[in-house]
Amino acid sequence: MYTTRPMKFCASLLAVLAACASGRYQSAADDIDDPVDAAPAVDTGTTDAPAVPIDGPGPDAPPAAVAPLLLSELSLAPNSSEMIEVYNPTSAPVALRNFYLTDVPTYFRLPAAGQSADTSDFIVRFPAGAMIPAHGVVTIALDTAVNFTTATGTAPTYSVAGATMELVAGSAPTLTNTGEPVVLFYWDGVSDRITDVDVMLAGAPTASNALLDKSSVTVDGPDADALATAYAADAMTITAQTAAPGSSLSTKRVALESAGTEHQTGGNGVLGQDETSEQTQTTWDSGTFSALTPGSVPAALMN
Repeated sequence: MYTTRPMKFCASLLAVLAACASGRYQSAADDIDDPVDAAPAVDTGTTDAPAVPIDGPGPDAPPAAVAPLLLSELSLAPNSSEMIEVYNPTSAPVALRNFYLTDVPTYFRLPAAGQSADTSDFIVRFPAGAMIPAHGVVTIALDTAVNFTTATGTAPTYSVAGATMELVAGSAPTLTNTGEPVVLFYWDGVSDRITDVDVMLAGAPTASNALLDKSSVTVDGPDADALATAYAADAMTITAQTAAPGSSLSTKRVALESAGTEHQTGGNGVLGQDETSEQTQTTWDSGTFSALTPGSVPAALMN
C-alpha cells in the first residue's frame, strides 16, 4: 500500500543536509562533547580565585554580594607588634583581592582619582590570589614579617612593610599608639562607591584621627558613566574606646555583629548595614586588654 513516508524521509534528509552545509546542525553527541555548546564556566578571575569561593573576583563579573568579613584583633604598639586581624565568619572560603584595609579618614574617596595618605597612614589591598578560609583568620603585620615574628613568636599571614600587601597610598605605614579608626572595605575597582565591611575605633583617637562622616558625599568612579553616586547616611554612633591597648597588648572582638548591635539597613555596608553604628563596647573587649593572639580565633566568634 502506498504511503507518504518516503517523501517525508527525503524531505527530512534534505533538511539535514542543508543544515550541515550551513554549519547549523549538530548531533546529540556533539551537544554533549562540544565545549562551544557547554554552559559557560563561572567567572572567578584568572589570578584571584583558584576555586569558586564567595567573592571570587572577575574583571567582567563583580560579585553580587560582598562577604561579611570582620576585624577581630588590633594591636597598636610597639611597631614590631602592630597588626590587624581579619576573621571570616562564613562557611565558605573568601577571595580577598578586592578587600582593603586603611586608617585614612577619606578612604571612601578611593574610587575617584588622586586618593592620597599621610606618610604614616595607609590604604593597602590584599594581593592577587589571597584567600581566607571558612571560619579562619588572616593576620596583617604593619612591620616586616621577620620583625613581627621575633616580637610575637608567630608569623603573620601578610606584611605591609614586607610588601606582601599591596600599598595603594602611604609610604611608611604605622598605627597610632593612642588610637585611630581601622576600616576594612571592599571595592570592585569600577563602582562609584566602596562598601564598608567593618569599622573599628581602636583606642582613643584624637580629633586629627577621627572617623569622617561620608553621608551624602558623591563620588564618580571609573565606571562607564560620568554620573556621581552619593553615599547613604552614616549614623556615626560608633564609640571609641576609653583607652588604647598598651605595648604588646591588643583589643579583640568578643561577639559577632547582630541586629542588636548594629543598624541593619540604610547604610553603606554589606547588605545595607551601617558599620558606623556598631556598638563596639558590646562586640569588642572594653578596657581590659590582653596579650596578642595572632592566628587564633576566639571561641565566641565561632558559629
